Amino acid sequence: MERDLSPENGGFPEPPAGGVVRGVRAQHEACGRATRVRLPVHLPAGAVRRVVCQGCARAFETPEVEEVELLDPAKGDGAPVEARRPGWHYLSIPVAAVAVIAGLMAIQGGGDEEPPFGAAVPTEVADGQRAGGPAAGGAKEGGGAANLVRESSFSLALPSGWKRTPAQDGATFAAATHAGHADATLWVERDPGLSLIEFEARSLDQLKALAGSARVVERVAAPTPEATILRLAADAPAGSPAYEVTLRSAGPYRYYLATTVEPGASAKATEGAELIHGSFVPSGATGKG
Repeated sequence: MERDLSPENGGFPEPPAGGVVRGVRAQHEACGRATRVRLPVHLPAGAVRRVVCQGCARAFETPEVEEVELLDPAKGDGAPVEARRPGWHYLSIPVAAVAVIAGLMAIQGGGDEEPPFGAAVPTEVADGQRAGGPAAGGAKEGGGAANLVRESSFSLALPSGWKRTPAQDGATFAAATHAGHADATLWVERDPGLSLIEFEARSLDQLKALAGSARVVERVAAPTPEATILRLAADAPAGSPAYEVTLRSAGPYRYYLATTVEPGASAKATEGAELIHGSFVPSGATGKG
């Protein structure tokens, strides 16, 4: 049985009470219904990629979102902040062009040549720092913002309390919590002949061999393999690690993003693993392989 996602707030957690709220809208072309999503103000509209439709309750990947309001309860009347901030206006933001990926939760180089496959691309992240600089590897424990990891083949948000680690066994990316109770690994494979159905079946077999069970828990169906998203999980017995996998494809590349959360991990570590899955976007960049 696939995961039952709530259409409340488009499947996103509600922003913290009392804070400034960013309101965005996503259109579900399949049923024609628009879904409103409320975000903490520090998250950009580009954080909205997968939405649970408030009309048909189906999850879909939105090609664009419209920022419709910015509300500050501290002002007393809930009026849009735009009315008090000249120059701010509503924006229609194509998701594919957004340079910053943030979270789904409240915790939240020079030259003309394209960088090699998997090489880091500097970009603005939390607190004005740059990927590859002091912020690389995630914010310090207790920080409130996720950092952006953007490379030529993918991008994702690295949660507060997580750090990049050396990728091993042919992986493209790896990260773990500072406490070591949860980790994430991304493998990217160039195989244009591997269909999505075959990729799903093979991945289920791999997860079952590792964890003893495997099933599809979420399927965001789309007309093209590139827009299709699959989430796999193992039925972890009490006291066992929780394994989840996101499968994506882009061009000739197949992406296998896996997270492991140990049974003693904190709720923040579990939420961080969910953020990594939810913010992951492949690019299908041409490179080695």
